[in-house]
Amino acid sequence: MKSLAQLTGYLLPFSAYPYRGQEVPCPVCGSVNQTEVSGVDRRWKRLRTVGCGECGLLFTNPMPTEAELDDYYASLYRLDYQGAVVRPSARHIRKRSAQAARRVSVITTLLSPNAATLDFGTGSGEFILAMLEEGYDAHGFEPGGTYSSFARQRLGDRIRAGRWQDMDYGPRFDLITSFHVFEHLSDPVSAFRAAVSWLKPGGLIYIEVPDAVSGFKQSGFMSLHFAHVVGFNAHNLMLAAAKAGLEPVHHASATEIVFRRAERPLELYPIADAGAKLTRDMLGRSANSNAH
Repeated sequence: MKSLAQLTGYLLPFSAYPYRGQEVPCPVCGSVNQTEVSGVDRRWKRLRTVGCGECGLLFTNPMPTEAELDDYYASLYRLDYQGAVVRPSARHIRKRSAQAARRVSVITTLLSPNAATLDFGTGSGEFILAMLEEGYDAHGFEPGGTYSSFARQRLGDRIRAGRWQDMDYGPRFDLITSFHVFEHLSDPVSAFRAAVSWLKPGGLIYIEVPDAVSGFKQSGFMSLHFAHVVGFNAHNLMLAAAKAGLEPVHHASATEIVFRRAERPLELYPIADAGAKLTRDMLGRSANSNAH
């Protein structure tokens, strides 16, 4: 199988990942003030991760291009990280179903029944099933071929296969959700803006990402890996949302936040500065040392 042969390049330790990428400014604030955080990831492969000196975002630099990411997620990601060749494992389905139940319990406190919802990066569809059981008009999309095919077999046309850049929903949803997806995106601000364009007036966006600060404090470079091209803390996640015109209305955890359209433009600098401070504290040194 071609994908199995390709996978070798993502697994072999002490070597570089099989991508060329490009040097980029911070994907959230646009700063070029960067400090190297690590030169390797949890597989002991060469992967350069930097921290932004202005907002504290962690990100891969050189960053894989959109074409490189598209190719990886379309054909290799599920095999690489979940070992899924044809369909998700029973263990995966049980785990995602339990997570879906918890997330739905948050949503029922915020949203009336029968509301239209969209899951941004729906995986194998367990969350959509849980939302339908609660009476919501739930839809989703998924770029990966293995899981989108599986989800479409279970849920039909409620699931679209494709990238967020190719979706054309228009303003039709009361809620957009995205769970452990935005850390995989090289342009999270544009993704937030696309999600905003799909919201009805008064709609909500519910985002959950890993807390990069907690992860790095606990595990250091072992918390880093190729699939997570950006690493958020609470403040730079709110900054990315604010740049798309959103403000937080509910915090389930540091990096699990419900947003709505802001009534007035938000002050961005204090949010960015708080994010940079979190990352400086995480690293235990000034984020400006070794900046380039």
